[in-house]
Amino acid sequence: MDTIAETNTMAPLEQFILDHYGQEPEWLLARRRRYGSLYLELPLPVRQRTPLKNRKLDRIPVLVSQPVTDISPNSSMFNLVTVNGRSVHATLPESATAQGVVLLSLREALRQSPELVQEALGSVVDDTVDKFQALNAALWQDGLFLYIPPRVNLTEPITISHYATADATAVLPRTLMILDRESRATVNEQYVSEAGLDKCLWSCATEIILHDAAVLQYGAIQQLSASAEAFVRRAARIGRDARIDWNIGEFGAGMVVSEHLSVLDQPGGQTYSTTVFFGSRSQHQDYTATARHVAPHTASNMTARGVMKDSARSVFTGVTDIKKGAVGSDGRQKEKILMLSDTSRADAIPSLLIEENDVFAAHAASAGPIDAHAVFYLMGRGLSETEAVRLIVHGFLAPVIDTIPVGALRDEVWAQVERKILE
Repeated sequence: MDTIAETNTMAPLEQFILDHYGQEPEWLLARRRRYGSLYLELPLPVRQRTPLKNRKLDRIPVLVSQPVTDISPNSSMFNLVTVNGRSVHATLPESATAQGVVLLSLREALRQSPELVQEALGSVVDDTVDKFQALNAALWQDGLFLYIPPRVNLTEPITISHYATADATAVLPRTLMILDRESRATVNEQYVSEAGLDKCLWSCATEIILHDAAVLQYGAIQQLSASAEAFVRRAARIGRDARIDWNIGEFGAGMVVSEHLSVLDQPGGQTYSTTVFFGSRSQHQDYTATARHVAPHTASNMTARGVMKDSARSVFTGVTDIKKGAVGSDGRQKEKILMLSDTSRADAIPSLLIEENDVFAAHAASAGPIDAHAVFYLMGRGLSETEAVRLIVHGFLAPVIDTIPVGALRDEVWAQVERKILE
């Protein structure tokens, strides 16, 4: 099996692309080769508080066919399931299909709607931003494509699972969603994997295009095993009077670098972001939420709450970026992190980048230890230490989790919080 270190020339990568993607359209094949070359040229990403060199990412095999399996975990619960990057299950209710909703693998969408895919792919996510994003652009597997026609209101959520078996070494999901004008939908993505003996590299990309007045409730739960080294990038371009709500729960992976970006480049666009994360053992979590206000009279509001225990380490960076000309914009953010042990560490880093005068922007951030007096008080009332900590964690997270509008997603976030408390 070839590793990153062993393939620092273009020839093996080009051959791998030709062998595995040679039947794709010429424009896509050229795109893969271009980003494959960029992947080899770029150094490891630089994260100020997340050193990557000691993660030994160059030892993870990437130029290898991932195991093909017919495992479809809980497929009846999901509209689409991928296993090791391959689509194994896809279905939609007849009511959605009758309205013209399309949900299938990105590879299949290339055959059915090649012009639409060519125009949209890579138009929101910046595939040049770092080494591992370029890798996703070069070697994404089956992928996922969702299209919702104009004025279609999906009342039932679309649920998607990205699953990896213990013998997978590189999983590269690519999701492309397009909501046409005045459409509405709820989409939930789940990332889960079996525990592996060796590290597995995940490089995930989700790009979303919302046309005028479209509304998307987007949810994601990341619960990868400790053997996963994950890079997750999500980005949405938001049309006039359109809106996206990000509801994201980050709980798994030995190391995760995760980002979601909202580009508000049309008047009236709105983005609301809720992130909940919980680190334990030796997890390292690095999150960034960015709202980029380009057009006037746009609004963003981001909220994040995290809990750290054991020797876990987290960094949450919120960025409100208001460009020149985005008059009347309103950007707000609030981050809070609770540390349950003396050996855990957390940073909450708000950032306001303001290039316009006639705007409103505000931020608040805090990171601190659990109140030992509160734990002692509750234990004095008959609770065990675990029960006391659980009660405090619930009180800390409830104001954020309880605002998640999708009941199934909200329940899953709470279930993951319970798991982490008892871990």
